[in-house]
Amino acid sequence: MDLRGASAIVTGAGRGIGRSTALLLAREGVKVTLVARNRGELDTLVAEIKKTGGTAVAHAADVRDQDAPEAIVKAAVAAHGRVQILVNNAGVGLHKPLAETSDEDWDRILDTNVRAVFRLTRAALPHLTNGGGHIFMISSLAGANAIDGMSAYCASKAALDHMSRVLMLEVRQKGVKVTTICPGSVDTSFGALPRAGNTSWMLSADDVANAVLDLARTRDGAHLSRVEMRPAQPQKR
Repeated sequence: MDLRGASAIVTGAGRGIGRSTALLLAREGVKVTLVARNRGELDTLVAEIKKTGGTAVAHAADVRDQDAPEAIVKAAVAAHGRVQILVNNAGVGLHKPLAETSDEDWDRILDTNVRAVFRLTRAALPHLTNGGGHIFMISSLAGANAIDGMSAYCASKAALDHMSRVLMLEVRQKGVKVTTICPGSVDTSFGALPRAGNTSWMLSADDVANAVLDLARTRDGAHLSRVEMRPAQPQKR
């Protein structure tokens, strides 16, 4: 894909991986629609992108809301004429034993990490399949690895991984790529795991953002459907 002038939607863009991804894509000439709940964070990011000559618009929304998917896609098309890249990054975590996980906890995790992704992707597909596109699912190694005290989060990422595999089979003949990126420990404010002590061994948000950029640049005839990322050196115990 020729990234300069392309149009992308990035969810969870206010901070962490989403913010880094939006900044990096904008620096490469991609026109970015930024989605997050916090309008102040989005406005700050838009200003930062425009200061470096990039193009971005903010769309404040909770991806779980019923009307959010259509509104997000409509905003992106209105601002940039089309949608070619969708980065499904918005997600929430929970570190709590299953016995202490409430119905509300479970619903919040699954609604955000799976249902909202399904609905936004469905809304964007007519645009992505109109001449090709690339969908990035920011998942986690937790989707394939059980982690003590994270039943809801692990279940949500396992569901996301399988949904992504099926979607990849459904749209690849239409010229659309679906890439699931599964990072291990990332040094962000994301709340799935408690942070304590030295975190320099972890992946950075920029590491994941650079993976998105590298994959978006892959030639049209090659499709990397799943990427697992780990810190080069594991935490010393």
